[in-house]
Amino acid sequence: MSEAKSINIRPGVSILSVLRHLNYRPWFAVAEFVDNSLQSFLDYREDLHREEGDSFTLKVSIEFDPADNGRILIRDNAAGIHTPDYQRAFRPAELPPDRTGLCEFGMGMKSAACWFASSWSVRTSALGEPIERTVSFDINTIVHDKIEDLNITTKPTPPNAHFTEVVLSDLHKPPQGRTIGYTWITGAILVHLLCLDQKILLILYMIN
Repeated sequence: MSEAKSINIRPGVSILSVLRHLNYRPWFAVAEFVDNSLQSFLDYREDLHREEGDSFTLKVSIEFDPADNGRILIRDNAAGIHTPDYQRAFRPAELPPDRTGLCEFGMGMKSAACWFASSWSVRTSALGEPIERTVSFDINTIVHDKIEDLNITTKPTPPNAHFTEVVLSDLHKPPQGRTIGYTWITGAILVHLLCLDQKILLILYMIN
């Protein structure tokens, strides 16, 4: 099967511009990304332990840079987004095949990213797949030009590489100052540690 060169985000392109007006709170939006990382870990836990050993720990780093209208980077070492899930992962209002997990409604990463930022990208390498994929969203351009297909940038990578990196830039709702930024990130972490008995290490950064 040939490698897909683009993703189709139809139907629901117009939804993307509305998502920034959701009644989110920063900690809840960040929690959506942590949900994705945890769900990937839970779905592929045996494979990850087989590859990395029983001492493998899920790590999620969240970095906020206030410069240039703000930038948030979320990176994990979970199993990545695999080929069968890749197209679905980026279509608005596309439900996951298994709705019993954390990502029940299929809008978590997309809604949180659009709520935070007008531009965002996802770079991922799925465990067992020798390819790294990157897709970028410029919401204003997508909605204005009614774009329904986005190009995927790919490059070879070792099949044992596994991660997902989300970069949010040109933020609608940047955290204001060191204290607020640290507070909402910590809030997301505490929610997950209280609700899920999982082995997880979250690494926090604040750039001056």
